Amino acid sequence: MKRSTCIAFIYLFGIAFPISAQDVSLFEQFNGRYDYLAIGNTLNPAENNIDQSFCTLLESSSADLSLNSENQILKAYLYWAGSGSGDTEITLNDISISSDETYSVTYNDIFYGQLEYFSCYADITNLILNEGNGSYVFSDMDIDADLISNPGYCNNRTNFGGWSIYVIYQNDNLPLNQINL
Repeated sequence: MKRSTCIAFIYLFGIAFPISAQDVSLFEQFNGRYDYLAIGNTLNPAENNIDQSFCTLLESSSADLSLNSENQILKAYLYWAGSGSGDTEITLNDISISSDETYSVTYNDIFYGQLEYFSCYADITNLILNEGNGSYVFSDMDIDADLISNPGYCNNRTNFGGWSIYVIYQNDNLPLNQINL
């Protein structure tokens, strides 16, 4: 009897409070002697804004790429995300990058209304092949107007900005792998 009551409760709870999620689909797949390396950084001046001490982001941040010379770069993608409606034009190592695709999700906060969050990506394979190992500086993501116009981002501590680079490479010494993006 207790088990059926628990199942009924879970079922009714699911109806009363519907759960939503983002659709996820396969973007690109690599099969063979492949692996990947990811680098990136945040634009937040402190961790998780625990004390609500900031509401604007850093102007830039950097990360270092260091791949073994035996690795043959196949693809490289830049991903960036943050609070607000988004900035689809950023700079990486003083090179202007435009988003190939932009995704967004909106959270309806009971106190602050609609809070939108975005993510973008761009194929930067040629840039990585040309620049190679070294420091990568991400800059010019401007979402301050969104952060300032709705205090919900900062009061909920969901004001954020960050970026990452994924480099997929081949090396005949690697075991067989499958990489899914």
